[in-house]
Amino acid sequence: MSPGRRFPGAALVAVLLCAGTGITAPPALASPAHSPAHPAGAAAGTSYYVDPDGSDTADGRTPATAWRSLAKVDAQTLLPGDTVRFRAGGRWTGQLSPKGSGTAADPVVLTSYGSGAKPLIEGGGTVDAAIRISDEHDIVVAGFEVTNSGSGTTPRIGIGVDATDMGAVAGVVVRDNQVHAIQGASSGGQASNPSAGGIIVSARGTRTPTYYENLAIEDNEVYDTRSYGIVTWSQWMQREGWNSLWPDLMGIPAGDFRPWTPSTGVVVRGNSVHDVSAGGITVMQASGALIEHNRVERAARQHGNVGIWWAGADDTTVRFNEVSGTKYWGLAGDGTAFDADASVHRSLVQYNFSHDNEGGFFIAVSTGSAPAEATVRYNVSQGDANQVFALSTNARNIDVYNNTVWVPLTPFIANNPDRASFSLVKVWSSTVQGVRFRNNVIYDGARLPYDGSGAVAYDRNLYQDGPVPPADKAALTGDARLTAPGTATSLDDLSGYLPAADSPVLGRGLDIAYDGGRDAVGTALPAGMPDLGGLQRAAGTGRDEAAPTAATSFGDGQSTSPAALTDGSDQATWASPDTGVSYPGTITVTFPSPRAVSEVVLATHYGQGQGITRLDVQTWNGTAWTTQSTDATIDWASDSGSVELAALPLPAAVSTTGVRLVVKAANHTWGNLSVNEISTR
Repeated sequence: MSPGRRFPGAALVAVLLCAGTGITAPPALASPAHSPAHPAGAAAGTSYYVDPDGSDTADGRTPATAWRSLAKVDAQTLLPGDTVRFRAGGRWTGQLSPKGSGTAADPVVLTSYGSGAKPLIEGGGTVDAAIRISDEHDIVVAGFEVTNSGSGTTPRIGIGVDATDMGAVAGVVVRDNQVHAIQGASSGGQASNPSAGGIIVSARGTRTPTYYENLAIEDNEVYDTRSYGIVTWSQWMQREGWNSLWPDLMGIPAGDFRPWTPSTGVVVRGNSVHDVSAGGITVMQASGALIEHNRVERAARQHGNVGIWWAGADDTTVRFNEVSGTKYWGLAGDGTAFDADASVHRSLVQYNFSHDNEGGFFIAVSTGSAPAEATVRYNVSQGDANQVFALSTNARNIDVYNNTVWVPLTPFIANNPDRASFSLVKVWSSTVQGVRFRNNVIYDGARLPYDGSGAVAYDRNLYQDGPVPPADKAALTGDARLTAPGTATSLDDLSGYLPAADSPVLGRGLDIAYDGGRDAVGTALPAGMPDLGGLQRAAGTGRDEAAPTAATSFGDGQSTSPAALTDGSDQATWASPDTGVSYPGTITVTFPSPRAVSEVVLATHYGQGQGITRLDVQTWNGTAWTTQSTDATIDWASDSGSVELAALPLPAAVSTTGVRLVVKAANHTWGNLSVNEISTR
């Protein structure tokens, strides 16, 4: 594999380029506090000072007796609680490579003192990393300006963290640094080398499985790098047929990679990464990583790549990020905002804003036997082009729901020589499976097609302009009537995607279990049917809970199950037996917690042939069933595969833990009655 360019179909198994599903977050989504440089009550340790005008013969313990050189700092063995402070506005050339580790309570801290510009460490392109933390733990690097560029093209690193054959490496924090002007190749594969760039963290070795615990990369600015922005990677990566990481680029022989040993507690938060040659942020070989509140702009300037991608990673959460301006490098050359890449399980991509990425919004692609899995929900994509969603080798279990996707006919699309091959959804490989799009609002002013979408289940999306996938039997079409779509300028400026009071998307969505409890801007979701798209007009209870359960007195026919009635999909149906149906019979839906119900909504296809036509609606009051509606009738409009919704209003909203339909009559063209989904609002 080589990092950067994609090839369709089987070729991608052999040549996977570097670009690179769900955990459920609570509605409040409180972020962990930033890792403290010195926790309250911790031992103070010793403070050392470094000043370009100091003296290496001094004791370094006060600003007046500061050391002068990086070499003096590197010669000192630092102890838990020690702090080395570099004078603000000072400038040093060479490599800072301190020795000594802290503890969780008393980390070693490298930082600044005084007022003015951040202290500058200039690598000059002659050292592998301007700041190198090697085989140390519980150490904080905070508040530096870092460069590492000269006249050469050898890939270099700004801040490099590495550990070899060490086992667990805890408590490394890289925070509030400005890293830029990092040397590398201006073109070719070395312009997309994941072992080089602004902030690079690696776990190495062949004898002792090595990994990071509670690694934090926070609030840094990284730009003007001739490769990546921020990367974590490991030699301990082999699983599911993925056996090495680009040996030609990274300098690690293919035989020196070892079985997967993931880092845990990895947090990449609050960083600004912009104007980089390759990928913006990449997390590899991790379990439970959190990538949040980052801004990535103008990635992939010199080589095909992605704004944020992750690989060899389980249970990754990617949220509250803004990615824009990723460059297009051809139809199979990435250029997207997000990528669930090789060997990723249960990724969660939520509450992000992607805009003006020339290659698209989201890729899923893997290699070997490994899947690329992701849940993609409550995001806004605005002005992304090429393949807005690209699904390639081993993309599996991809659930895309309640996103708003806004694709106008931009000059980039209109004038691109590849425009005829641009797609809203592109399926590259026959290995793609288990993909579904539900509850999305898709404006397709560019009229991009859904290529290869026979592998994708579409269910109850709204399509404004452009084609409608024939597979979506519950499709809505027409104007979504959003407040001011296409005008968002940042993650904090998404209100233009709020549905208007007369929008057809209100309360039309499938009731999806464990939906996270909130939308793209923090509005609590309802218990029951949400609005379509990424923003909810009215707040609900915000519960993040299991699906309702269903039972029936009719029995099951055609190998169906009552679970299909509340599975968050119009695709699966419940049907009674073909014979022996007698009335009245009941269908009961039980909620995981009390909810306010003002309407019960039935979704049915072939309604004139098998739909319920007369029924009572009851609710549970805690001790007994109470009839809310007697002999309600439904007149189904069609006898086709298109799904109709029939709303049965209650006289007034009722708080209840269950509803029961007492069915008195139904159409029996084929002997049975059938329902696709039962929901409430």
